[in-house]
Amino acid sequence: MSSTPNTQPNWSDEKNQIFIAQTLHVAAGMLLISLAKYECDSRNIIIRNFMARSAMTLKGILALWDISDFQSAWILHRSLLDRMFHLRSIGENDEFSEFDDWSFYQQYNAQNKVKSDPEFKHQATGWVYDLNNDQKNRARRLGEQKPTWRRPKAEAVAKKMDMQFLYSYGYDYASSHVHPMANDGQEDFFSITRITPPHPFPSNITVINNSTLAATMIFQDAINFSSFKWKKITWTFLEDIRVALQNGIPSYQMTFKRLSDAFLDEGLCVPNN
Repeated sequence: MSSTPNTQPNWSDEKNQIFIAQTLHVAAGMLLISLAKYECDSRNIIIRNFMARSAMTLKGILALWDISDFQSAWILHRSLLDRMFHLRSIGENDEFSEFDDWSFYQQYNAQNKVKSDPEFKHQATGWVYDLNNDQKNRARRLGEQKPTWRRPKAEAVAKKMDMQFLYSYGYDYASSHVHPMANDGQEDFFSITRITPPHPFPSNITVINNSTLAATMIFQDAINFSSFKWKKITWTFLEDIRVALQNGIPSYQMTFKRLSDAFLDEGLCVPNN
């Protein structure tokens, strides 16, 4: 496996980096439960789904770290950044409705392909394949006027964010782990066999640091693009997490306590009426 790019944070104690990521994951649960108290329209359902998938991806990266599957962790990191770039582009261009139509139509076509295949149609069972009348009418309408929405280009979004490093040293670098390479599994070989490698492999702690950073940005964009009013402590907590990632200042721990108190008191958000 190729060396990790030289983007190590100034403060990179492994246990502390993992604890920061775990704290953020717990906070994500508070954000989601706060949203769950209210009925959401399609825009806010998309936003909460982005948050939930990103939180679960971060948890998956931590689980892969525990078993030393660093290459798979980088693959999930790429997926996390992909969602970050998507949400930023969709939110800034207010394309939630277009994205929803495109997603429905793509998934409908994929499911219909299975249902139309004589060899596999017997497997197309369950509620996912059972469309109600509204869904059938929607599929018919979108078939007549096909969605024109297109996925945003990661590099272009990163450039617009003035954060090209997230593409070059995150998305693009992690992409090298998605597709097979000649030295894939090199570190895995020594990890599985417990044979001591001739040279120590470089640390991959940046996959935890950078994934936590990406998750904070997804959560912040999510609350900014949502139709809810959020407690100010939410933004403060996300910023304190980023400060901790950079230099280890543990102020996020006190902020997390305040976030928890606000969550237990009356929740972190209310509808923006």
